[in-house]
Formats: sequence, structure tokens, C-alpha cells
Amino acid sequence: MKSKLNLLQILKESFAFKSSGLSFWKKFQLSLPAPILSVSQVIIHQVFIKYYTDVIGLSAAWVGWVYVLYNIWNAINDPLIGSWLDHKPYNPKRGKYAYIMKVTVPFMMLATFLMALSSPSWSQWTIFIVFSIELFFFDTASTAYGIAYTSYTQLAAPSKEERLDIGTIGNYLTYALSFMATMIPTLLLIGDGNRALFIPILMGVLVVQTIIFVLALRGLKDTPEMYANLHHDKSSVKKTVAEAWKIIKTRPFLTTVLYGVIAMSAFRYYSTAYLYYMDSVIQATGSQATIINFVTHLIALGIMPVSNYSVKNLGTRINVFIGMLPATLGYLGLTFATELWQVSIAFGLVVICTIHFATSTAIMNSLIIDEDEWRTGIRKTGLFNGMFTLFGTALSSVFMIMYTNVMAATGYDGTLAVQSAEAVRGLRFATGILPLICIWLGIIPMILYPFNRKREQEISAESRRMRGLDAND
Repeated sequence: MKSKLNLLQILKESFAFKSSGLSFWKKFQLSLPAPILSVSQVIIHQVFIKYYTDVIGLSAAWVGWVYVLYNIWNAINDPLIGSWLDHKPYNPKRGKYAYIMKVTVPFMMLATFLMALSSPSWSQWTIFIVFSIELFFFDTASTAYGIAYTSYTQLAAPSKEERLDIGTIGNYLTYALSFMATMIPTLLLIGDGNRALFIPILMGVLVVQTIIFVLALRGLKDTPEMYANLHHDKSSVKKTVAEAWKIIKTRPFLTTVLYGVIAMSAFRYYSTAYLYYMDSVIQATGSQATIINFVTHLIALGIMPVSNYSVKNLGTRINVFIGMLPATLGYLGLTFATELWQVSIAFGLVVICTIHFATSTAIMNSLIIDEDEWRTGIRKTGLFNGMFTLFGTALSSVFMIMYTNVMAATGYDGTLAVQSAEAVRGLRFATGILPLICIWLGIIPMILYPFNRKREQEISAESRRMRGLDAND
């Protein structure tokens, strides 16, 4: 009876989002700009990959080369943008981080619109060049937006608990909006879907997305109070490079980045793998793929606050270990599944674990920034986030490069209605075994990750103090 009461109490606290500090409404408001950015990421890195290989006719190998260039550009622009934002002073009229977010949205929307207009009649080389240039503009704008949003949120919500609540609330909106975006390829690009409707429906999604962008950013204000206790480094470019190198060599940064690159990158592209898997391996219809996708995400989102509660009380590392068994079962299931019910169970485990791992690791970056400010007295949000984006975004695409190269090596041809037996085996390996290898290799840096639950709580309390807030407020 006592254990039953404890379980009910845990569920009640999990869904309450009543951590100290910000009100629920403020947390909700701060969570809004992230989900709509993730819709763009879904469209660019999931929808368009399937669209370009199967409709436009760009080979999987060329898609892999697009992401090679994407990685190289990220290696250049992410630290530069992060450092620039660190050194950019607060403007009493325009503000800083919120202003940057508002300015970059039109560039992201225009680049996304242009990517949809490539033609199958163009040569492979022309499609490759145009797609790469458009991705260049999109990535530059989205990097500035993402770093500015992260920096803004870390100032407005200084504690681990507040950030976890904001992230969990935002994840509900993220997966709801992202699901709408993924319905485009599951309904139109799998099986007998009507591909002629792809562009009109995508244009409608972009219009809705732009409206939500405007509404999400409208309520964000850059107040002078946010920057009152903030001390930025005013060093030269040479010193900034030296500081970046110093950051790279630290154990918290290295373990966090390595786990993100090795393990989380595999989770990040599960929806893309699902599109090819359901279409060419299981040969499901668009409606079947959509229903399985919807139901599994609905179940996963229903239990997401429990992951949020667990991270607050047990810390990041323990929660990662907890998720390894169901994740392993899910990926092994996708490797060998032949029936829809088997796919549903296996994919459901992968989706649940993807959301669990994303919730568990969401606070790692901000804790490192807070701990560094605690030690040095200088907050280097932009530089840190630029470095995180450099490794997290650029190198995480290595998984997609490996995935597309497996497809190319085993003979995948998006213009064929039925793939060869070798191509099907390649897709099974790339969807199941490849990410499974990645998440188990990722356990090594997670074991070495230096922040346990107690240390996370200490950093969180100090972060509130540095923002001029009492630890119990």
C-alpha cells in the first residue's frame, strides 16, 4: 500500500512542473521558441533527405557528401557565431539574444522554401550544389538562432530544475509539431502516397511555422535586469581561440561532447531511418507508418514527465544507464522484425528511449557553462554553446553520413519501387545494429562524466545565487 502511494506521489509531482523559481506560465513561454526550430530541423534533416533521394533523384552517396560539407561549415561558423554573441553588448533599444532570434527567422524560412524547389530534371551535380548552398544559408541562420535561444534561456532559468521543466514542456510542443512535419513523408513518400501533394502541403506547413515563430518570439523581452550580473570576457580573437582550446581539453566538455556525438547522434536520426525502413524493408503503406508513428509517440510523450522527475532526483548518468536495456531491445527488434506488430513494439521502445535520453542529457551543456562561470567569474555562454554546436551538430551528422553510405554501398535506389535483397539487409543494419553499436560505445564517456546528482544540485544552487536569486525562491 505504501509503495502504491509513493508511486502516485511520484506521478503527481512529475506532471506538476512545480520546481522552485519561475512560474509554470513563464516556463511555458520560455519553452515556445525551441519547438518551432526543431520543426525546421525535422524538415531539413529528415523530410528533405527522403524527398531528395526518392523524388528529386539525388543518390544517397551525394546526400552523404552534402553532409560532409555541412560538417565542415559547422566547424567554422559555430564557434565564430558563439564568440561573436559573447562579445556583442546588450543594446538598450534592441536587446540582444531575443533580437538575434527574431532577425534570423526570415533567413531560415526562405532557405527552407527554396530547398523544396529543386527539380528532378537537373543533373546530380547541379542538385548537389544548389542543395548545399541553400543548406549553408539555413544552417548559418539556425545556428545563430539556436545559440541565442540557449543563451537566453540559461539566463532566464538559472537552475537545473527550471531548465528540466522548460525542456519537458517544450518537448511536448516539439514532438507535437515535429509529428505534423513527419506526417508529410510518412503519408506522401512511403508506399503509394501521392507525391504530387508534397510541395503544396509543405508550403502550408511553412506558413503555419512562420506564424508560430512570430507568436513564440513576440513575448520574449531582453530586460536590463537579465544582464545586470553578467560578466563577459572582452578578450581578443587570439585569447578566445586559446580559451576555446582550454574548454575542449576539460573532462566535463569532452565527456559531454563524446556522448552526444557517439550516442545521441544515433537517437537523433531515428525518424529518418524509420521512413526508409517502413518503405523499403517492411513495405508498409503511408497510413500504417503514420499510425504506428503517432501511437508510439503518444505513449512516449505520456510518460516523459516521469523521465523529467527521475533526472531531477537521480541525475543524468543514472538515467542513461536505466535506458540502455529497453533501447537495446528496441534496436534489436527493428533489426529482425518482419511483422507490423513486431515493428510497433520495437519502434515504440526506440521512441520512448529517445525521449528519455534526450530528457536525461538536456541539462549537461548548461551545467558545464554554469560550473565554468562559478570557477572563473566570467560567463562564456556563446563560446561554450558555439563549441557544443560545433561538435554536437557537425559531428553528430557523422551518423547520417555512415547511414547514407551504408545505403549507397548496398545498392539503395530511391527511384525503385522495390529494393534489392542486399539493399534491404543494408537498411536493417543501418536502422538497428549501427545505432546500437553507437549507444553502447557512448557508455564509455558517460561513465567518465564527472557530475553526479549531488554535484548537479550544487551547481544549480550556485547558478541561482549568481543570478541574484535565493536557492529556495
